[in-house]
Amino acid sequence: MNEDQHHQDGEPELSASYSLTRRDFLFIVLAMLGLILAYAAPTMEGLSRDGQVMLGILFMAAVLWITTPIPIAVTGLLVMIMQPLLQVTTAERVFSAFGNQAVFFLIGAFILASALEKYGLHRRIALRFLRFFEASPRFFTLGIMVSSACISFIMPEHGVVALFLPIVASILVAMRVIPKQSNFGKVSVLCIAYGCSIGSLGTPVGGARNPLTIGILADAGITVTFFDWMTYAMPVVFISLPLVWLILQATFPLEISDIGRAKKEIERQVQKMGAMGGREWTVAGIIAVTVVLWVFFSSPQYLGLAVIALMGSMLLFFTGSLSWKDVEERVPWGIILLYGGAITLGAGMKSTGVANWIANGVFSIVGNQPYLIIFMLIVLTIYLTEIMSNTAAVAMLLPIGFAIATEIPGVSPLFAAMAIALSGGLAFMLVIATPGNAITYSSGYFSSRDLLRAGVIANLACIGVLFVVAVVYWKGVLGI
Repeated sequence: MNEDQHHQDGEPELSASYSLTRRDFLFIVLAMLGLILAYAAPTMEGLSRDGQVMLGILFMAAVLWITTPIPIAVTGLLVMIMQPLLQVTTAERVFSAFGNQAVFFLIGAFILASALEKYGLHRRIALRFLRFFEASPRFFTLGIMVSSACISFIMPEHGVVALFLPIVASILVAMRVIPKQSNFGKVSVLCIAYGCSIGSLGTPVGGARNPLTIGILADAGITVTFFDWMTYAMPVVFISLPLVWLILQATFPLEISDIGRAKKEIERQVQKMGAMGGREWTVAGIIAVTVVLWVFFSSPQYLGLAVIALMGSMLLFFTGSLSWKDVEERVPWGIILLYGGAITLGAGMKSTGVANWIANGVFSIVGNQPYLIIFMLIVLTIYLTEIMSNTAAVAMLLPIGFAIATEIPGVSPLFAAMAIALSGGLAFMLVIATPGNAITYSSGYFSSRDLLRAGVIANLACIGVLFVVAVVYWKGVLGI
């Protein structure tokens, strides 16, 4: 599996070409055999007939999403068609998932991000941010991480990584940094990957798993606004960013003391971009207004996340700032298909009782201990998303988290859902885990061993941060 196969919110790179190898064929056969066995075997104790078939679909999806013998968006489609094909539910109910407002929020957010990318506004923001962190090499790497995180608040994580890498790479070239030999080069590039991953937790825009979670919660009658999400997630971001940065500094002590060439290169790039034009100001204004509306008017009694996202998108077309061709070239439409498959998988697991069946199995192993189970969900999500799309991982675990939450006094579905959703963005160990890891690895400045060395410690630290924030801040202060 490589970057082309795993370009996720950690999203898949959906435009890549695929050729079926022997390995791919074997994993497809394994996935289908598991499904056939679930369909043909006698029903297991505690499961309904539909539940057992749904368990087979879950197994099929997990194998195909982890091993990626076919594009994971296609696996999303397969999840959808298998449910009516095997009579678990009706086609009408499956395809109604695309009526979920979170799907349209995702589309609107992608269109807004397309405008940012077309006019290079994200590049301007990045360069302006970096100018505030030119005091020292150590402070400069902090600037890379903070800047990456902040821009991930307003556009999808993988787009921010693709923006920042060439900027930072040009600075490293100007400084004559030698790839894989320089700790400054390793830390600078890893700060992009880790900064974007952590920043993607902060708002619903950061990754597809965030609106997926909001949509599933909405289906359960639980409303999470843009501001609500920030209230829950920002403490994790604010604590994790400096902590992971310190881990990188300790893991790879910097050998560079002079940042002069970096300053000159940033100034050169700023001057090269010149002053903002009328269209750029228009796009900046539309996006600023959209974000303000999201923060203050995204609750259902006002406009809602999706309506605001689509209003902002429409304004881009009405002002002539964006054409449909721009959108076609930049929006990863396949993620919508992945999203549809993921949300129908979760709905099917819930309606057929599979989620409750798995939850009961968890209870039999760890008992009725709420904090232990929350800790287990966080760890399971983080390590599962190291090897598969985080949207898919979150979709598989949310129904289980819901089922567990309904059985344990003092743990609400919102509590479990937020723990799983935020865990889905904290994969630091493997190249395949996130787009940030894969794209920055392709730059050649660090090895997979370097990534594992820093990522193991960063993962453990963030598990602790998320768990403490959950049990102290969410439960103690917010009461969720």
